[in-house]
Amino acid sequence: MSQHHKRNERYGALELQHRAEIIGGLRDAGLDYGRIAGTLGVSLSKVEKCLGEAAALRAQGLTKAEIADVIGVPQGSVGRLLSTLGSATITQRQNQVLAVTSEMRGMQVDLIADFLDVELSTAYDIVRVLVRNGSLYPLTRVQQGKAWAYPRPPIPQRYLGWRPKDWAPSLMYANHDRAVAQARIMLVGSDPQRWISERQLYRRAEEIAAATRAPAQFSSGREPKEGRPHIHDGWVLRRVGGELQWWAVEVELTRKGPRHMDVAMRGAIRAARDIPPFQQAAELVGLLYLCRTASVMDGVYAAADRLPPELAAIALDFEARDLDDDWGRFLTKRAERKAVEKAKRHNARRIAKDAS
Repeated sequence: MSQHHKRNERYGALELQHRAEIIGGLRDAGLDYGRIAGTLGVSLSKVEKCLGEAAALRAQGLTKAEIADVIGVPQGSVGRLLSTLGSATITQRQNQVLAVTSEMRGMQVDLIADFLDVELSTAYDIVRVLVRNGSLYPLTRVQQGKAWAYPRPPIPQRYLGWRPKDWAPSLMYANHDRAVAQARIMLVGSDPQRWISERQLYRRAEEIAAATRAPAQFSSGREPKEGRPHIHDGWVLRRVGGELQWWAVEVELTRKGPRHMDVAMRGAIRAARDIPPFQQAAELVGLLYLCRTASVMDGVYAAADRLPPELAAIALDFEARDLDDDWGRFLTKRAERKAVEKAKRHNARRIAKDAS
């Protein structure tokens, strides 16, 4: 018998009792997954089971190619090492996806990647598991761009605390729903405590209407209705001048005529003034309009100039911003940060290899 086989048998016997300690020690000594597996005569999956580095790196958003480089395995082996993610256990990332799609009704896969701050391939891996286990409907494409992921009943009820109406992405509202999701991501990332969704606000308005026996008919920026309570596109906890403040958010993608814009803005201001405290939001300080194109923003400012005196006198901060410009800056800053982080990881690996 060769010396190599004798060595593997010796380590194989030891690892039955001390597998984790031996593998961890070899990793600390600078051996990559491939060298550890070859030294001990064990599979790569056993090495991953002890170390869990591949799963941890995937959760951080690294691609399969990057993971393969870090742990020292062929890129094709990474998928097999991560196959345990398809188990019945709900991971933290999967839980985040189910929570945000329940709150926002649904979200395109590329925005799920942005929400989680992971690579697109990672988002697809997470979503596919949730589709397979029945938590999400099969991915649905209703417009140009990536497909939509949205939860099956009773998932939203678990996360929201009530059963909402069934929902599916529609071509009519897809652009608006996408823009609201972009607003949430670039304003607060994945922090669940700093955003209250339109779906939650709608439920709150229904409860108020039921308590006051008022008709449950509402107005929104997409469908402004005179004389009906307005539902904002969301509430956000913004940092303004070093202070955290709750603001109502309105997303405007197309320029409305003066009459419809007046109805929408006046309804948004009345809602910000009149709605009682909700969840963690004690008071609304401002109204933020996120607009697509300068023409839309001009229409918003013109409506603000036309406010009747009783609404203009309300102590409510007002701001209008360009949605696409802000989104572009958000993506640029994120890409720059990831490039710095990648360079740091590369340098750390090089130093570790040189030291070994």
